[in-house]
Amino acid sequence: NYYPYWTLRNLWMLSKFVPAQNLQIEFLNKWRNRELYNGDKFAPFNYSFDYLFAITMMGQPLAWFETSNLPEEAKKTAAIKIYRQHQQMIHRGVIQPLGDEPSGSSWTGFQSIQPSRGYLLFFRENNEQKNVKIKTLLPPSRNVKLTHVLGEGSSYVARTTDNAELVVGLSKKNSFVLYEYELIK
Repeated sequence: NYYPYWTLRNLWMLSKFVPAQNLQIEFLNKWRNRELYNGDKFAPFNYSFDYLFAITMMGQPLAWFETSNLPEEAKKTAAIKIYRQHQQMIHRGVIQPLGDEPSGSSWTGFQSIQPSRGYLLFFRENNEQKNVKIKTLLPPSRNVKLTHVLGEGSSYVARTTDNAELVVGLSKKNSFVLYEYELIK
């Protein structure tokens, strides 16, 4: 069986010790083998194809399937093209895990850190919390311009707390957002 949060957890745990950009991380065809999961809330088909791809973005994405077997829905995604425009910059940063360990029902993510800029990737797994405070590796009490790149959400300016936390919101379960950030003086 393939559970997306297992893959996300593997990358999240390994990124503490190994540069995430050096790891090949797989995403699968979510439409295959549906009958094997029998109503399992963590089954791959309960996630968007973009979400499954987003799990791999801080590493080296590996499509573990035959593209000829994908439905038209998968071929319409723009996530891979948009990601490719940011991939080199994401991988130039020091990538560190954020939030809680992925469990299928947590808030989790990554930060790609460069001087005064970088990327933040947040995942709202299957849970009821639409908004959370996530501790980041940003400076405390600083304004941060967050430019929406992929996933749910929009661009805005936020201020980190005294503990370097950001308030993050995603309205849907099993959703994600990728922001490019810049510290504002």
